[in-house]
Amino acid sequence: MGINLALDRSKQITLLILFLAIAGLAGIYFAVKNIKPVELEIGAIEESMEGRLVKISGRIEYIRKSKSGNMYWTVGDGNNITVPILDGKLKKIAAKRGDMVEIVGLVTQYNGEMEVMPKEILLG
Repeated sequence: MGINLALDRSKQITLLILFLAIAGLAGIYFAVKNIKPVELEIGAIEESMEGRLVKISGRIEYIRKSKSGNMYWTVGDGNNITVPILDGKLKKIAAKRGDMVEIVGLVTQYNGEMEVMPKEILLG
């Protein structure tokens, strides 16, 4: 009888741990889905912000296309930043020099220069 109680107790603890793990993962998932970008002027972006989700607005000053098909926009609002367009679906955006854009993306650094790696781009 003592062994059965120990097994039942062990199963209860296992189920509790499993439930808490699933609840924790669900909490993390919903927290990540609801992260709002920090709205910034381009000149406010600095190294300490690397990895943060930001929202910037500006005019496309320059578009460069690489041999591999990637695009690199220079976006400015008085200050400039590079926006690498590496995602296939984002490459389909019909943007041209002079267009106003709103970009939500992650602050990254490449060769010592700050960039915003876009997750979402709105023209207009």
